[in-house]
Amino acid sequence: MPTLSRVTTTAEEAMSIKYNTMVYDLKRQGKNVLVLSLGEAFFEIPLFSFKDLPFPGIYHYSHSRGIPELRTSLAKYFKESYDFPFDPEQEIIITAGSKAAIHMTFMSILDPGDEVIMQEPLWVSYPEQVKLCYGVPVQVPYNETVYDFEKYITKKTKAIVVNSPHNPTGYVYTKKELNHLLKLARKHDIWLLCDEAYSDFAEAGEFVSLGSIDKKKEHSIIFNSISKNYGISGWRLGYVISNKDVIYNVLKANQHLITCPATILEYYIAAHFLEILKITKPQIKQLLNKRMEISNYMEKIGLQRLPGGATFYFFVSINPSKLTSEEFCTKLLQERYISAVPGLGYGKSCDKFIRVSVGTATFEDNKRGLDNIKELIDITS
Repeated sequence: MPTLSRVTTTAEEAMSIKYNTMVYDLKRQGKNVLVLSLGEAFFEIPLFSFKDLPFPGIYHYSHSRGIPELRTSLAKYFKESYDFPFDPEQEIIITAGSKAAIHMTFMSILDPGDEVIMQEPLWVSYPEQVKLCYGVPVQVPYNETVYDFEKYITKKTKAIVVNSPHNPTGYVYTKKELNHLLKLARKHDIWLLCDEAYSDFAEAGEFVSLGSIDKKKEHSIIFNSISKNYGISGWRLGYVISNKDVIYNVLKANQHLITCPATILEYYIAAHFLEILKITKPQIKQLLNKRMEISNYMEKIGLQRLPGGATFYFFVSINPSKLTSEEFCTKLLQERYISAVPGLGYGKSCDKFIRVSVGTATFEDNKRGLDNIKELIDITS
């Protein structure tokens, strides 16, 4: 048999998806699994009519930058919500999920051997996407801060990537921290990439978009997600915003790999943009209130986690358990039918943590899951 690519054969599976696949398999066997591993929130969203969409155009290819109506709506929303102006004609591409947008951006800025700095815990796909683009991920341990990043910068450094609001901790980077990172990017002439996929999952006034600081986007590339913020993760709609030169290079990758997002879904979101926001915004607020209640409950039962107040994630410490995070999550799933994601997937320094998502279960079910996690920690210590 001919050899396979060294890059893909050495790449790791996405840890969160790996465990969710195990969940799907157990559910097919008839098991009742409490799912605390999904990277999404479940909202009640009505199905709007498709009759007002441009038939038969919805069956065909659309603009490879994304349909103009949706790009214009997003530009208006970002200007009004985040004080982040951008040109909807030349400074944004809508693609099949923000995951694809991030990967195609790495393709557009990296040459073989270029380094990308990222801090643990990190979204599971950052290092593997960098490696798939023949770059080198440089991972900063979780106990350091953005003010330690400069010592990791070398002549090969091409970019820093951060995630705010953060998956898996819920941390939101401050304006001061973003300004510091932008100064590093300017000083060393590198890119600063900010994944803002959970921008709506923060308390009012807490979230600061990098685009509101670097309005010329000379060193900044920003990602966001319709899928996450609109509660339609299965529709795979995300986008990338930057200066026109970056976007043109991403456009070429997008045209060769995807052509365009799903036309019918773009038109649907464009047609019902404000209606869906009106429905999801209050539910996001309710979710953040539930997150605070769950945080208080974790304090009550003695579960420790890394700081953060946004999103629907907690990065929970399993110390003093003697199990690795994979052993712990496998035992939790196979014996108690509760799914969480091993911390190892978020970096080598994170093997004594697990990611717990509270976006899909009820408050009572989340409490039951946390009680089981605490009990498993205690009996494996």
